[in-house]
Amino acid sequence: MGLIKRYCTAWRRQRRSRGFGIHSPFAYRFVREVLGQSLPYYCYEQLDTLHATVVRLNDEQRNSPKVIANKDAKQLFRITNEFNPDHILQVGAGHALTTASMLAVSSTSRLWLYQPILDPDSVAARVIAPMGERVTVCNSIDNAISAYEAALTPGGMPFVYIDGTTPGDDYKALTAYLQRILATRAVVIMRGIDGNNGTKRLWLDCKQAMSMGQTYTNEKTAILIATPKLQREDFVLWL
Repeated sequence: MGLIKRYCTAWRRQRRSRGFGIHSPFAYRFVREVLGQSLPYYCYEQLDTLHATVVRLNDEQRNSPKVIANKDAKQLFRITNEFNPDHILQVGAGHALTTASMLAVSSTSRLWLYQPILDPDSVAARVIAPMGERVTVCNSIDNAISAYEAALTPGGMPFVYIDGTTPGDDYKALTAYLQRILATRAVVIMRGIDGNNGTKRLWLDCKQAMSMGQTYTNEKTAILIATPKLQREDFVLWL
């Protein structure tokens, strides 16, 4: 969605973000009480401190990418808290603030991170280090998916976070996996669909392939919730 179109649709998206015109009880509660929740959670102070530290470290590494906004990291925590997954698959480390946000939900949850190259001196590596064995770093998308699926509880709902994609075989393997789990039950979150062509393509391919469930997006972040309990609906919001 271009800048002009975003401005033209701002009023409608803002109304939707307040629940107007949403008839699904699940979607209404999810938009109002999860995505738009303004009340503080128990770990916000911890996330505030970590965010400030990552911003400082990132400023020292002048060529590093932009740090995720603190409000977006907290929203990711709330989404994760809503579904409370024991096992999480993450593609792309970023600065690992997203990793910390998702694992802050439960002290027993574990995460499989696909990151082809994780520089031990990077900000992400420094954020992940205190998490110890809770984070398993994989340098192959196939290994990450296999290890994650082996750890999932039978019948458990996959929970996947995408922070950037890579082209070629990685994209094909990731697309095939996401479309497979979205055909049954899964939660998939994609960040950066406005600035990464690979992630945007992944979002559109997965959205088109969904036959049930709901999607939510502000055209920067996309959330796909697939479950037979939800009819097929798409919501464009002001997140």
